Amino acid sequence: MPVKDLSPPARIVIIGAAVVIVLAGIRAATPILGPFLVAVFFAMITAPAMAWLRRRGVPPAIAAGAVVTGLIGILVGAALFLGAALRQFLLSLPRYLAALERQTAGYGISPEDFRIWDFVDQGTVIQQAAGLARDVGNIALDAFLVAIAIAFLLLEAPRLTAGLKRRFGAENNLYRHFSQSGRILIDYVIVRTKVNLVTGTGTGIFLYIFGIEFAALWGFVAFVLSYVPYIGLVVAAIPPTLLALVSFGPAGAVTVIIAIAIIDAAAENLVFPQIASQGLNLSPFVVLFSVLFWALILGAVGVFLAIPLTIAVKLFLESWEETRWIGEMMNAKDQEE
Repeated sequence: MPVKDLSPPARIVIIGAAVVIVLAGIRAATPILGPFLVAVFFAMITAPAMAWLRRRGVPPAIAAGAVVTGLIGILVGAALFLGAALRQFLLSLPRYLAALERQTAGYGISPEDFRIWDFVDQGTVIQQAAGLARDVGNIALDAFLVAIAIAFLLLEAPRLTAGLKRRFGAENNLYRHFSQSGRILIDYVIVRTKVNLVTGTGTGIFLYIFGIEFAALWGFVAFVLSYVPYIGLVVAAIPPTLLALVSFGPAGAVTVIIAIAIIDAAAENLVFPQIASQGLNLSPFVVLFSVLFWALILGAVGVFLAIPLTIAVKLFLESWEETRWIGEMMNAKDQEE
Protein backbone atom coordinates (compact mmCIF):
# COMPACT_ATOMS: atom_id res chain seq x y z
CA MET A 1 0.00 0.00 0.00
CA PRO A 2 1.45 3.42 -0.98
CA VAL A 3 2.25 5.69 1.94
CA LYS A 4 -0.03 8.43 0.62
CA ASP A 5 -2.99 6.01 0.86
CA LEU A 6 -2.46 5.45 4.58
CA SER A 7 -4.55 7.30 7.11
CA PRO A 8 -2.84 10.20 8.97
CA PRO A 9 -2.62 8.24 12.27
CA ALA A 10 -1.00 5.31 10.44
CA ARG A 11 1.55 7.61 8.78
CA ILE A 12 2.37 9.19 12.16
CA VAL A 13 2.90 5.76 13.74
CA ILE A 14 5.14 4.57 10.89
CA ILE A 15 7.22 7.76 10.86
CA GLY A 16 7.48 7.70 14.65
CA ALA A 17 8.64 4.08 14.60
CA ALA A 18 11.24 4.91 11.95
CA VAL A 19 12.55 7.84 14.03
CA VAL A 20 12.83 5.65 17.13
CA ILE A 21 14.77 3.01 15.18
CA VAL A 22 17.15 5.63 13.76
CA LEU A 23 17.75 7.18 17.20
CA ALA A 24 18.35 3.76 18.72
CA GLY A 25 20.91 3.08 16.01
CA ILE A 26 22.61 6.42 16.65
CA ARG A 27 22.81 5.69 20.37
CA ALA A 28 24.26 2.24 19.74
CA ALA A 29 26.85 3.77 17.39
CA THR A 30 27.88 6.50 19.86
CA PRO A 31 31.41 5.06 20.44
CA ILE A 32 32.07 5.58 16.71
CA LEU A 33 29.76 8.51 15.99
CA GLY A 34 30.88 10.60 19.00
CA PRO A 35 34.54 11.04 17.90
CA PHE A 36 33.36 11.68 14.33
CA LEU A 37 31.05 14.49 15.45
CA VAL A 38 33.86 15.98 17.55
CA ALA A 39 36.06 15.91 14.45
CA VAL A 40 33.36 17.66 12.40
CA PHE A 41 33.01 20.29 15.12
CA PHE A 42 36.73 21.09 15.19
CA ALA A 43 36.90 20.98 11.39
CA MET A 44 34.21 23.69 11.32
CA ILE A 45 36.15 25.83 13.78
CA THR A 46 39.43 25.47 11.89
CA ALA A 47 37.94 25.82 8.38
CA PRO A 48 38.71 29.60 8.23
CA ALA A 49 42.37 28.94 9.09
CA MET A 50 42.51 26.29 6.36
CA ALA A 51 40.96 28.70 3.83
CA TRP A 52 43.39 31.47 4.88
CA LEU A 53 46.39 29.22 4.22
CA ARG A 54 44.99 28.02 0.89
CA ARG A 55 44.45 31.60 -0.30
CA ARG A 56 48.16 32.21 0.31
CA GLY A 57 49.16 29.33 -1.93
CA VAL A 58 49.93 26.72 0.71
CA PRO A 59 49.37 23.19 -0.67
CA PRO A 60 46.26 21.49 0.75
CA ALA A 61 48.13 18.68 2.55
CA ILE A 62 50.58 21.08 4.20
CA ALA A 63 47.79 23.49 5.12
CA ALA A 64 45.71 20.72 6.71
CA GLY A 65 48.75 19.41 8.57
CA ALA A 66 49.59 22.87 9.86
CA VAL A 67 46.03 23.48 11.03
CA VAL A 68 45.77 20.11 12.81
CA THR A 69 49.22 20.56 14.36
CA GLY A 70 48.26 24.00 15.64
CA LEU A 71 44.97 22.68 16.99
CA ILE A 72 46.75 19.82 18.78
CA GLY A 73 49.23 22.29 20.25
CA ILE A 74 46.42 24.48 21.58
CA LEU A 75 44.53 21.53 23.05
CA VAL A 76 47.63 20.02 24.65
CA GLY A 77 48.56 23.40 26.10
CA ALA A 78 45.04 23.82 27.45
CA ALA A 79 45.11 20.33 28.97
CA LEU A 80 48.48 20.98 30.65
CA PHE A 81 47.24 24.32 31.98
CA LEU A 82 44.02 22.76 33.23
CA GLY A 83 45.87 19.91 34.94
CA ALA A 84 48.37 22.23 36.64
CA ALA A 85 45.67 24.68 37.74
CA LEU A 86 43.44 21.92 39.13
CA ARG A 87 46.41 20.44 41.01
CA GLN A 88 47.15 23.80 42.64
CA PHE A 89 43.47 24.26 43.44
CA LEU A 90 43.26 20.85 45.13
CA LEU A 91 46.37 21.65 47.15
CA SER A 92 44.67 24.85 48.33
CA LEU A 93 41.47 23.10 49.42
CA PRO A 94 42.51 22.74 53.10
CA ARG A 95 43.01 26.50 53.31
CA TYR A 96 39.58 27.13 51.77
CA LEU A 97 37.95 24.63 54.14
CA ALA A 98 39.52 26.40 57.11
CA ALA A 99 38.22 29.73 55.84
CA LEU A 100 34.79 28.17 55.32
CA GLU A 101 34.79 26.97 58.91
CA ARG A 102 35.48 30.51 60.09
CA GLN A 103 32.66 31.81 57.88
CA THR A 104 30.12 29.27 59.13
CA ALA A 105 31.18 29.78 62.74
CA GLY A 106 30.15 33.42 62.37
CA TYR A 107 26.59 32.23 61.65
CA GLY A 108 26.53 29.85 64.59
CA ILE A 109 27.07 26.73 62.46
CA SER A 110 29.59 24.24 63.77
CA PRO A 111 31.77 22.35 61.25
CA GLU A 112 30.92 19.21 63.20
CA ASP A 113 27.30 19.60 62.09
CA PHE A 114 28.12 18.63 58.52
CA ARG A 115 30.71 16.30 57.06
CA ILE A 116 30.67 15.81 53.31
CA TRP A 117 32.43 12.45 53.49
CA ASP A 118 29.58 11.10 55.61
CA PHE A 119 27.38 11.30 52.51
CA VAL A 120 29.95 10.04 49.98
CA ASP A 121 30.84 6.41 49.37
CA GLN A 122 34.65 6.60 49.36
CA GLY A 123 34.90 3.17 47.72
CA THR A 124 32.84 4.40 44.78
CA VAL A 125 35.06 7.48 44.44
CA ILE A 126 38.19 5.32 44.36
CA GLN A 127 36.65 3.00 41.76
CA GLN A 128 35.69 5.96 39.56
CA ALA A 129 39.21 7.39 39.82
CA ALA A 130 40.73 4.02 38.87
CA GLY A 131 38.31 3.73 35.95
CA LEU A 132 39.27 7.20 34.75
CA ALA A 133 42.95 6.25 34.88
CA ARG A 134 42.23 3.16 32.77
CA ASP A 135 40.33 5.26 30.26
CA VAL A 136 43.28 7.59 29.63
CA GLY A 137 44.62 5.21 26.98
CA ASN A 138 41.24 5.10 25.21
CA ILE A 139 40.99 8.89 25.34
CA ALA A 140 44.45 9.21 23.78
CA LEU A 141 43.49 6.80 20.98
CA ASP A 142 40.22 8.67 20.32
CA ALA A 143 42.12 11.97 20.22
CA PHE A 144 44.55 10.53 17.67
CA LEU A 145 41.69 9.30 15.47
CA VAL A 146 39.90 12.64 15.80
CA ALA A 147 43.04 14.50 14.66
CA ILE A 148 43.30 12.28 11.57
CA ALA A 149 39.59 12.73 10.84
CA ILE A 150 39.91 16.53 11.08
CA ALA A 151 42.76 16.51 8.56
CA PHE A 152 40.77 14.39 6.10
CA LEU A 153 37.64 16.52 6.55
CA LEU A 154 39.61 19.69 5.83
CA LEU A 155 41.16 18.09 2.74
CA GLU A 156 38.01 16.46 1.40
CA ALA A 157 35.45 19.23 2.00
CA PRO A 158 36.25 21.23 -1.19
CA ARG A 159 36.34 18.05 -3.31
CA LEU A 160 33.00 16.81 -1.95
CA THR A 161 31.41 20.22 -2.50
CA ALA A 162 32.70 20.36 -6.07
CA GLY A 163 31.48 16.81 -6.70
CA LEU A 164 27.98 17.63 -5.49
CA LYS A 165 27.98 20.77 -7.63
CA ARG A 166 28.91 18.77 -10.75
CA ARG A 167 26.39 16.05 -9.95
CA PHE A 168 23.36 18.23 -9.25
CA GLY A 169 24.26 21.55 -10.87
CA ALA A 170 24.78 24.95 -9.23
CA GLU A 171 21.10 25.89 -9.69
CA ASN A 172 19.71 22.71 -8.17
CA ASN A 173 17.58 23.44 -5.08
CA LEU A 174 19.04 20.50 -3.14
CA TYR A 175 22.63 21.59 -3.81
CA ARG A 176 21.91 25.24 -3.01
CA HIS A 177 20.19 24.32 0.25
CA PHE A 178 22.99 21.93 1.21
CA SER A 179 25.72 24.51 0.58
CA GLN A 180 23.77 27.29 2.32
CA SER A 181 23.03 25.07 5.33
CA GLY A 182 26.68 24.07 5.59
CA ARG A 183 27.81 27.71 5.59
CA ILE A 184 25.20 28.70 8.18
CA LEU A 185 26.19 25.83 10.46
CA ILE A 186 29.90 26.67 10.19
CA ASP A 187 29.14 30.34 10.85
CA TYR A 188 27.14 29.37 13.92
CA VAL A 189 29.94 27.27 15.39
CA ILE A 190 32.51 30.01 14.75
CA VAL A 191 30.33 32.77 16.22
CA ARG A 192 29.43 30.57 19.20
CA THR A 193 33.14 30.10 19.83
CA LYS A 194 33.68 33.87 19.67
CA VAL A 195 30.86 34.45 22.16
CA ASN A 196 32.33 31.85 24.51
CA LEU A 197 35.77 33.43 24.17
CA VAL A 198 34.37 36.83 25.14
CA THR A 199 32.48 35.29 28.08
CA GLY A 200 35.46 33.27 29.30
CA THR A 201 37.99 36.09 28.90
CA GLY A 202 35.71 38.64 30.53
CA THR A 203 34.97 36.28 33.40
CA GLY A 204 38.65 35.56 33.97
CA ILE A 205 39.62 39.25 33.90
CA PHE A 206 36.86 40.24 36.31
CA LEU A 207 37.70 37.46 38.77
CA TYR A 208 41.39 38.42 38.66
CA ILE A 209 40.60 42.08 39.37
CA PHE A 210 38.13 41.09 42.08
CA GLY A 211 40.81 39.02 43.79
CA ILE A 212 39.50 35.49 43.22
CA GLU A 213 42.29 32.92 43.03
CA PHE A 214 42.72 30.76 39.92
CA ALA A 215 40.83 33.32 37.84
CA ALA A 216 42.34 32.01 34.59
CA LEU A 217 41.12 28.50 35.42
CA TRP A 218 37.54 29.66 36.03
CA GLY A 219 37.62 31.76 32.85
CA PHE A 220 38.72 28.70 30.87
CA VAL A 221 35.97 26.60 32.46
CA ALA A 222 33.42 29.29 31.57
CA PHE A 223 34.66 29.29 27.95
CA VAL A 224 34.29 25.50 27.61
CA LEU A 225 31.00 25.08 29.48
CA SER A 226 29.37 27.99 27.64
CA TYR A 227 28.92 25.60 24.72
CA VAL A 228 26.15 24.12 26.90
CA PRO A 229 23.48 26.85 26.79
CA TYR A 230 21.98 28.14 30.04
CA ILE A 231 23.19 25.20 32.14
CA GLY A 232 26.90 25.38 31.33
CA LEU A 233 27.62 28.88 32.57
CA VAL A 234 25.63 28.27 35.74
CA VAL A 235 27.83 25.27 36.51
CA ALA A 236 30.98 27.23 35.61
CA ALA A 237 29.99 30.04 37.99
CA ILE A 238 29.68 27.75 41.04
CA PRO A 239 33.40 27.40 41.97
CA PRO A 240 34.31 31.12 41.78
CA THR A 241 31.10 31.99 43.62
CA LEU A 242 32.00 29.63 46.45
CA LEU A 243 35.53 31.06 46.59
CA ALA A 244 34.07 34.57 46.74
CA LEU A 245 31.78 33.44 49.54
CA VAL A 246 34.74 32.06 51.50
CA SER A 247 36.96 35.08 50.84
CA PHE A 248 34.54 38.01 50.91
CA GLY A 249 31.32 36.68 52.40
CA PRO A 250 27.79 36.69 50.89
CA ALA A 251 28.25 40.14 49.34
CA GLY A 252 31.27 38.89 47.38
CA ALA A 253 29.38 35.84 46.14
CA VAL A 254 26.45 37.97 44.95
CA THR A 255 28.86 40.34 43.21
CA VAL A 256 30.47 37.47 41.29
CA ILE A 257 27.08 36.09 40.21
CA ILE A 258 25.88 39.49 38.97
CA ALA A 259 29.16 40.24 37.18
CA ILE A 260 29.23 36.89 35.33
CA ALA A 261 25.58 37.34 34.33
CA ILE A 262 26.33 40.83 32.95
CA ILE A 263 29.41 39.62 31.04
CA ASP A 264 27.45 36.76 29.48
CA ALA A 265 24.51 39.02 28.59
CA ALA A 266 26.86 41.51 26.93
CA ALA A 267 28.56 38.78 24.89
CA GLU A 268 25.27 37.22 23.83
CA ASN A 269 23.70 40.54 22.79
CA LEU A 270 26.74 42.12 21.11
CA VAL A 271 28.23 39.13 19.26
CA PHE A 272 25.65 36.38 18.91
CA PRO A 273 22.95 38.39 17.02
CA GLN A 274 25.24 38.10 13.96
CA ILE A 275 24.12 34.51 13.57
CA ALA A 276 20.71 34.73 15.24
CA SER A 277 19.66 37.18 12.54
CA GLN A 278 20.02 34.37 9.98
CA GLY A 279 16.98 32.58 11.34
CA LEU A 280 18.76 30.38 13.86
CA ASN A 281 17.31 31.96 16.99
CA LEU A 282 16.00 28.79 18.63
CA SER A 283 13.36 29.07 21.32
CA PRO A 284 14.56 28.58 24.93
CA PHE A 285 12.44 25.44 25.30
CA VAL A 286 13.99 23.91 22.17
CA VAL A 287 17.48 24.80 23.45
CA LEU A 288 16.96 23.15 26.85
CA PHE A 289 15.17 20.15 25.37
CA SER A 290 17.92 19.66 22.79
CA VAL A 291 20.60 19.56 25.51
CA LEU A 292 18.71 16.86 27.42
CA PHE A 293 17.77 14.96 24.26
CA TRP A 294 21.24 14.81 22.71
CA ALA A 295 22.79 14.05 26.12
CA LEU A 296 20.53 11.00 26.30
CA ILE A 297 21.44 9.91 22.77
CA LEU A 298 25.17 10.76 22.58
CA GLY A 299 26.27 11.33 26.17
CA ALA A 300 28.83 14.06 26.90
CA VAL A 301 29.41 14.74 23.20
CA GLY A 302 25.70 15.42 22.78
CA VAL A 303 25.73 17.93 25.64
CA PHE A 304 28.39 20.10 24.02
CA LEU A 305 27.16 19.69 20.43
CA ALA A 306 23.43 19.86 21.19
CA ILE A 307 22.79 23.21 19.52
CA PRO A 308 24.77 22.57 16.29
CA LEU A 309 23.04 19.19 15.98
CA THR A 310 19.62 20.76 16.59
CA ILE A 311 20.32 23.47 14.01
CA ALA A 312 21.29 20.76 11.51
CA VAL A 313 17.98 18.98 12.18
CA LYS A 314 16.10 22.28 11.85
CA LEU A 315 17.73 23.06 8.51
CA PHE A 316 16.97 19.52 7.32
CA LEU A 317 13.31 19.87 8.28
CA GLU A 318 13.08 23.20 6.46
CA SER A 319 14.35 21.55 3.28
CA TRP A 320 10.98 19.90 2.60
CA GLU A 321 7.62 21.53 2.26
CA GLU A 322 5.92 18.82 4.34
CA THR A 323 8.20 19.33 7.37
CA ARG A 324 9.01 23.04 7.04
CA TRP A 325 6.39 23.98 9.63
CA ILE A 326 8.19 21.85 12.25
CA GLY A 327 11.44 23.73 11.64
CA GLU A 328 9.65 27.07 11.83
CA MET A 329 8.08 26.14 15.16
CA MET A 330 11.59 25.70 16.61
CA ASN A 331 12.29 29.42 16.19
CA ALA A 332 12.07 31.85 19.08
CA LYS A 333 8.85 33.85 19.31
CA ASP A 334 10.42 37.11 18.17
CA GLN A 335 11.55 35.33 15.01
CA GLU A 336 7.94 34.86 14.01
CA GLU A 337 6.82 38.43 14.59
